[in-house]
Amino acid sequence: MNALYDLLAAVRRYGPDVEKYRTLGEIKATLHPNGELLIFNYTPKATYNRKWPQLERICRGLIVHWPTATVRALPFDKFFNLNEMPETQPEALPEGPIEATVKLDGSLAITYHDGTDWAVATRGSFAGPQAQWATAFLRARHALDKLPADLTLLFEMIYPANRVVVNYGDTEALILIGARWHDGRDASYAELTTLGQRFNLPVVETITVTGLDELVALAQSEIGVEGWVMRFTNGLRAKIKTIDYNQLSRFLVGLTSAKIRDLLLESPDRCQKYILALPDELQDEASALVDAITALVGNEVERLRNLMAGPLATAAQASRREFAEVARRDYPADAPFLFKLLDSHDIHNIVLRKLDLTALGLSSVMTQRQQRALEG
Repeated sequence: MNALYDLLAAVRRYGPDVEKYRTLGEIKATLHPNGELLIFNYTPKATYNRKWPQLERICRGLIVHWPTATVRALPFDKFFNLNEMPETQPEALPEGPIEATVKLDGSLAITYHDGTDWAVATRGSFAGPQAQWATAFLRARHALDKLPADLTLLFEMIYPANRVVVNYGDTEALILIGARWHDGRDASYAELTTLGQRFNLPVVETITVTGLDELVALAQSEIGVEGWVMRFTNGLRAKIKTIDYNQLSRFLVGLTSAKIRDLLLESPDRCQKYILALPDELQDEASALVDAITALVGNEVERLRNLMAGPLATAAQASRREFAEVARRDYPADAPFLFKLLDSHDIHNIVLRKLDLTALGLSSVMTQRQQRALEG
């Protein structure tokens, strides 16, 4: 909780001056209309940078009453996909049982008290369209007047206008996915069930699995579900998404290896802007794709330069005619690049343009079944 203590200390220093909090890292503070509450969220650049210091991890809809520097809503810390971070590599995961719940494909809804009544925020907004819908829905359907002030309920909001990929039809619901006491304690699934019964709230479904291998196998074959959230005995959470869902997500935003290659050819800044506009988890995937393409180009350029410095060095020093004969005879596929190097040109973009992307995957092909799912 050290990062939280540090942030609360900053709140005591900066109060409602939201711009000051940008100096702490890739986080953004937004002031509630009542002037007393701040909501903290990580910025898109935090996702792009992929460094994730603890301060950025806790700023995922954290709400603070700035006059008293006290927590008013404590959502989940940022958690990651299987294999995405050192702590979510399979070999690093804790041993023992796994609690697996269905990962719903909506938006995170965070309860807080606005001084008048219970309300709902998204992880970055008190008053956006999603927060307004969720607050109205909560107040119309669920009475939380006996909810402890030091407990934050966390929902997935599902309604037709907020559809992401998975088609839930006409369903409108706030589905309870978690609860946290403001001292940091995380509610167990049994406690969630009790809270659901007490406040007439639907609770996220859980599935029984024997271990990680079973979930990985399910992710290969299941359709019509985003994936699952795993919770381990030490409290660590990690996500695993189905291949089907990932393919549909990429298709919807046009994320392909060819798209990234074209943006890099245009300019690295243009590519960065595209990635920053993507949903969080596609940002991670797109950034990893940039790294993979950049590495492939770098390796290819180095290989070609080694040819120039080694087997072709003598011919290059002799004459252009001799160089051409050797290059075209011994390295016909590489000859166009080698001539550019001979003339001292930068060949990075030339190599990038000609790069074979098939090994990277991420094609834009969509199956008929996926097409039907998107059409609903």
